[in-house]
Amino acid sequence: MAEQSIGIRELKQNASAAVARAAAGEALVVTDHGRPVARLVPLGASRMSELVTAGLARPPRGLLADLPRPQGAPSTALSRALDEDREDQRY
Repeated sequence: MAEQSIGIRELKQNASAAVARAAAGEALVVTDHGRPVARLVPLGASRMSELVTAGLARPPRGLLADLPRPQGAPSTALSRALDEDREDQRY
């Protein structure tokens, strides 16, 4: 799905038509003097689906719940390291 651009003047004059296009699934890039300034996308389109559509991410191959549980004993080493790092960065 290639994004279509719409000038801000055209958007002002034809707002209902632009919203109808977005509601139908089209993503519109709003431009001001040829410079992209905003994106009008269908409600419900997640950021993940936008990234997949743009080719910047891959859809998941499976469900997170289907992954095996980590092996070994739980460790708090990472939590301690994060706490120490945060303490060092305060004030």
